Amino acid sequence: MPETVFYMRGAFPLTTGRGVPPEMIADAKALLELQPDLLGSLAHELSSFSGFMDKPALKKIVKSFVPNDDHANRVYRLISQLDESLRQSNIDLQTLLGRMEETIRSPEDEEGPLLTPTEFDEVKRRMAIIIKPYGGLHLQAKAQRLSEATGQRLEQLEIICDLRPVFDDERERVQGIIPYTILKVACIGPDGLPVAMETILTHAEVQELAKKSEAAVEKLDRLRAFLAEKELLIPPVPMVKKGE
Repeated sequence: MPETVFYMRGAFPLTTGRGVPPEMIADAKALLELQPDLLGSLAHELSSFSGFMDKPALKKIVKSFVPNDDHANRVYRLISQLDESLRQSNIDLQTLLGRMEETIRSPEDEEGPLLTPTEFDEVKRRMAIIIKPYGGLHLQAKAQRLSEATGQRLEQLEIICDLRPVFDDERERVQGIIPYTILKVACIGPDGLPVAMETILTHAEVQELAKKSEAAVEKLDRLRAFLAEKELLIPPVPMVKKGE
């Protein structure tokens, strides 16, 4: 019997069970390595960000305040994951901290608590400084949600051209050759798994596809020029990624 496999996407799951993942607590512990004043300055910078704050933008800001790479990655991951998790699970920071305390008091391993009571009190104080509903992250999440609701995102696109021989009845002599084209498209389905389809195209249909693609590129260039003229931002989501 095949082994059961579970697929999970997104941030730390906070809706299953009462505790929180130990990885999140380990990331939160990195806050102890940073001064509260520095966290306050970082929070102010994140709050002042105007526009769509995607993950690269968030990481860049965090690293500009936190020179240690490991600490910076942990703080970035904590902010990013908790922003998504708190929004999706519809709980507040105080509820999350309560679940963290339950996890710390009832560790599953035998190596001792993930945080001492004194450390946890300080982590709570510092998380209250840095974990906030930042407008830039909210705007980016809204744009991401709208882009995903628009349709299934393309995962892979292939156009394969080949020849298919036509043999005689004895399969000894090639009597003709059929040139053909296969269009293969794979998209990301609602469950995060790929959904694929393929179809055979005639020579004329390949030419029509090329014409429609060229026309679409021209339309997109004009739309981008219009948005730039009106000084309207384009959210950094995968569906609007521009080719080089």
